[in-house]
Amino acid sequence: MIDKTTFRQKQINLLTNFAQTSRKLAEDQILATKFLQHPLTKKAQKIAITFAMPLEVNTQPIIRSLWEQGKEVYIPRVLPKRQMEFTQYKPETKLTKSKFGVWENWNENVKVSSQLDLMVVPGLAFSLNNNERLGFGGGYYDRYLAKHDLQTVALVNSKQLVASPQWPVEDFDIDLKQLILTDEDKDNGN
Repeated sequence: MIDKTTFRQKQINLLTNFAQTSRKLAEDQILATKFLQHPLTKKAQKIAITFAMPLEVNTQPIIRSLWEQGKEVYIPRVLPKRQMEFTQYKPETKLTKSKFGVWENWNENVKVSSQLDLMVVPGLAFSLNNNERLGFGGGYYDRYLAKHDLQTVALVNSKQLVASPQWPVEDFDIDLKQLILTDEDKDNGN
């Protein structure tokens, strides 16, 4: 087992190379379709999702489809003390790029929700063992999920999936409820 920082860098390199392939594009499409057809997605009205970085599963087509289905879409914005909240994102919303390179909604009178039905949680690696997640190292999602009990899923491509964690899992690391995978036989969770 290696430390989280070393494993993160290894994953970033792997995912950066994978992002340039046609296989990633195909897997992104499979994961988007599976997510949009998933019972948790169909049931949810308020869905939190992030604008994916190039090495993550592309979420823009998912966001457009959620709007077409009449769902409310919420995106994260970072607050002081490594906290975050989720603001409603509509087609006309003007966004600002954060210091992490993630698009956020800082418009006045924006709707903030703490009553989300479903959250798509990003990450660098995910384990089939107990749905463990290795994030980007800020702890934002772990802090948020420790305070808010809601359905969580991750869209996991073939390069993000490991059988068991190859990094140390800490007490404060929050396991996800569901992993949506490219291979239907392996979908994991409730």
